[in-house]
Amino acid sequence: MTAYETSFNGAALSDLPSFDPDVLSLHNRLHRRVADWHGVLRGQPMRVQWACGRDVDQPCVSVALMIGQTLVELRVPEPLFERSGMTWQPGSAIDRQNEALLLEQAWLGWIEPLEAILGEPLQVVPWDADPTARCLGVSLEVHTADFPAARVELRMNSAAADHVAALLERHAMPDHGALNALRLVMSAEAGHAPLRVDEVRSLAPGDVVMLDTLPDDQVRLRIGQHLQAYARRSGRSLEWCGPWRGSDPDLSAVTHLNRNDAMNEPTVTPDLDVSLDALPLTLVCQLGSVELTLEQLRAMAPGTLLPLASSGQDEVDLMVNGRRIGRGELVRIGDGLGVRLLGFNAP
Repeated sequence: MTAYETSFNGAALSDLPSFDPDVLSLHNRLHRRVADWHGVLRGQPMRVQWACGRDVDQPCVSVALMIGQTLVELRVPEPLFERSGMTWQPGSAIDRQNEALLLEQAWLGWIEPLEAILGEPLQVVPWDADPTARCLGVSLEVHTADFPAARVELRMNSAAADHVAALLERHAMPDHGALNALRLVMSAEAGHAPLRVDEVRSLAPGDVVMLDTLPDDQVRLRIGQHLQAYARRSGRSLEWCGPWRGSDPDLSAVTHLNRNDAMNEPTVTPDLDVSLDALPLTLVCQLGSVELTLEQLRAMAPGTLLPLASSGQDEVDLMVNGRRIGRGELVRIGDGLGVRLLGFNAP
């Protein structure tokens, strides 16, 4: 075995952003993907994107906002004050009581609905330099009609971040939209048979293998190696029954390897070929596949019919370890189900 050494100059990493490991968990709780929130700003519809991932890149005004008993800082870009209907230009912070009252009045269109959701009062208070370090922040993007998006930064200390994160977890709706168009291929499996390597090798066209199946000849649906759902055959379609609630019947056939074994002294076996011949495999009979978007998969309800992409009514692909090794035909064996081997792939 050859070892490769890689060296680098630590100074090359000095310009990278750094995170305090003590607040990393809080940082990640704040940066959750949630659905956009909709409110009103000066009578116009407003949409707020949480954790937009982009820094505020223009002059901002510091605004102190109380959420219940928790103080946070809003760094608001100056153009957003104009959209709020403010007739005066603030300084670097809203630090006077009358300014705080005027701004709160201008923002009531979104403050009051948000108070109703959170169950806590929101209040703009005069800015006062807080000695507590605001070590955590999250960027928001505010969209209003006929104006470019404005980025607002929310800054807070650890205690405030914990409170805000708890409100997010309690009230914000998860955003599933980002990957809704992602296409997923589900394999439809009629049954499987646990076999050893030597048993698979001995199979020939015409042989019949008994299959382990779900009750009532239901079909297992998988994404990758993960058992996801089950369905019933309905002509050339599958009738969705729901997510699989039981244990994966194939797990017993999986051999678990210890990655440290490769570093240990090799064990002496009388014959390596004999050991390999006894290696457990699972022969899977795949009826075909179903392609769905993530959005369609989320919306599945019992009774939904799924078109099955396959080449024959009762023909199946013979799969071992995720690879197609041949073709077979489903047959009845008493009350059970089996597969008659039609042929194997050319080596």
